[in-house]
Order: sequence, then structure tokens, then C-alpha cells
Amino acid sequence: MRIGLVTGEYPPMEGGVGAFTEQLARALHLLGHEIHVITSTKARPNDAPRTLAAVREPLDLGYARLHPRVGRWRWPSLSAVADLVIRYDLEVVNLQYQAAAFNMRSPAISYLPWRLKSIAPTVVTFHDLRVPYLFPKAGGLREAAVRGLAHRAQGCIATNPADDRRLLAWAGGPVRQIPIGSNIEVYEPNHVEIAEARIGLGVGGDGILLGYFGFLNETKGADTLIDALAGLDDRFHLVFIGGRTGASDPDNNQAFLAGLRDRIARTSLSERVHWTGFLSPARVSTHLAASDLMVMPYRDGVSLRRGTLMAVLAHGRPLVTTTPVEQSPEFRHGENMWLVPPDNPAALTEAVIRLAADPSLLERLRGGARALAGDYGWGAIAAQTDEFYAQIVAAYPGSLK
Repeated sequence: MRIGLVTGEYPPMEGGVGAFTEQLARALHLLGHEIHVITSTKARPNDAPRTLAAVREPLDLGYARLHPRVGRWRWPSLSAVADLVIRYDLEVVNLQYQAAAFNMRSPAISYLPWRLKSIAPTVVTFHDLRVPYLFPKAGGLREAAVRGLAHRAQGCIATNPADDRRLLAWAGGPVRQIPIGSNIEVYEPNHVEIAEARIGLGVGGDGILLGYFGFLNETKGADTLIDALAGLDDRFHLVFIGGRTGASDPDNNQAFLAGLRDRIARTSLSERVHWTGFLSPARVSTHLAASDLMVMPYRDGVSLRRGTLMAVLAHGRPLVTTTPVEQSPEFRHGENMWLVPPDNPAALTEAVIRLAADPSLLERLRGGARALAGDYGWGAIAAQTDEFYAQIVAAYPGSLK
């Protein structure tokens, strides 16, 4: 099958949706499909030719053809995508939707299924259901943009049960829940690499290193984590692993980062808070392994839609995170993670102290995390996605190509 993946971000751009799309493209390629990734011009590698003729041709990634053709995700971008779908005779287009990854001030991407009508069926993967900003006082128009996208698509993919229920009420076609996998491949560092990572962060042998993985924004609770660290003694250090704000929604995320830095300075934690900056996947794995305990206190609760969460689980790391908003039987307190209420620094501090003092409990959480991650491998995710594509293509009434 010839498959188009449309995404607002893609490596080397930093972002969870781009990382997800790359892993999905690789996994679908292994199933024998021809993959075309249509994305932002910012995803064009620095060493790629930039002549006019070269820019119009796809880049061969081995597992996919990359089309970094869209400068801004406004109305003309829909025709740019449609031209590529026609040119390469794509049989299905899978839009990877997250408002922050596209132009949050334009609803244009919500009309991609309408633009591709009679050209190819559109499946939309909703990485979340957050609404675009659009313009001041847009009010209900913001949610209407997301609802309209779901209604116009031939099929919708939800990444978690809560979104699945909402999409069932909005969608004009079938809805399938398919989970997200780890956004990085697991690398097993040796003890020397782990020791070097800890030494590089200034954490001694008796130090206890807490890890946070993922970009920073208001939904992820890093400010709560800083307040919790302030309640811990000097043995405890914190490392923010990876890039800080990513390519999407940079203004709001940079403002949050500035506020977080101010919070760190006001609480005199600068010497105990460390930043790795953007890392290769192997170095991310090394710093995850070097952390004694991962702490990811999402303000909106733990959810299957978090690729960074799935990476932590895939690496078998003990994890403190926040109680899910809706009941999620996959997340078992004390077995595969430790759950605390969101926005509660005192509860977070208490949990860290308890787990740090109980090696047997940490080991139980490690094993539980690996077992849970085993249900969300990329082979299974790609197989489910492939099956859904086939269902949508079979039901499509045909095209005018």
C-alpha cells in the first residue's frame, strides 16, 4: 500500500509527534508498505541539497520518502499536500494531528480531509484533543475545528480510552483505539557509561538522581516537581533529560521554561537541577538508566498518549507519576508505577522518599514497567494501524485519479 503520513514536525525537528511518526513509518515499511512523509520545510536535513530542483524531489530515508515541502500550515498547504498525494498515487493519507504541531492560529489543517475528498481517504490520528488557539475570543470555534476534522475524516485513531469515547461522538467514520509506543529505541548502556553520565551531572555515589524525560510545557507538571525537590535533602538531584521545549508552540513553552528557571533560582536549587539538552537516542537511554527514579507528574494525569511515558516504561525504569483522570486498568499503583495526585508537591516528595528507601519496591516497579511496555511494541502498533488503513481503503468509494 502507498501510504502518506502528514505531520507538522519530523526529525531533525524536536517533538513527540515527529518522533512517533518516524517510528510508525519504520514499522509500516517493515510490513512492506511504501511510505511518504509529508512535513514542514524545517525537517529538511542540513546536509540535503537545496537547489530548486532538489527541493521539489523527495529525500530517500531508506524506510520512507521524505517530502519537507510545507513552509506554513495555512490554506495553501492543503493544495501542496493534495499535489503530492496525486503525484505519488497515494492510497491512504494518515494525518498526525496535534494542534501545537501545526499553525495554532489557522484551522486550515482541519480541512485536509475535505481537500482530499475524491482523491484519497484520510485517516486522522489524534495525539490529543487540545484545541487550536485560532484568534482571541474564538471560543467554541476552537473545539469546532477539532470536531470538524474528526467528522470529515474517513477514519479516526485515538491513542487512549478517554479520547476514543469523545471521538466516537464526533467522528463521521470508524474510530479505532491504537496505542502509542516508545518514541526512542531502547539502548542498554554498560555500567561505565552509566557511571560517566552520573559523574557528568555531578551526582556522587551516595546521591539519588531523579529523572524527568520530555519537553516542558504547562501540562507536564515540571513546576510541581521543582516544588517537590525543594522538600528533599541535598542527596537528591534532578535531571531534565533531552531537549527543553521542542519545535511546537515555542512561545508558550519558552515562557513556561523561563518561569521554571526563575522557580529553580528562587528555591536555591540550581546546583541540584541539571539539564542534558538534546541527546541522541542512545544517550537518552543512558541517562534514563542513570536515574534512580523517574518522576513525571503530568498535570492532566498519566495517559497512554504520552510517547515519553512509553519510553520510560520500555526502559524498565521505576516511575512516579500522577493518577489518571479516568480509570485506566493498565496503570497499577505499586506494581508498574507509583501514582500520586496531580499538583501536589507534598505527596510527590513523600513518594520519592518512600521509594528511594525501598530497593525491593523499586525492583518491583522496574519489572512491572517492562511487562506493561511489552503490550505496546511497534510491530503490534503498525499491524493494528495497517489493518485499520485496509478497512478504510476498502470502504472508500473510489477516486477521480
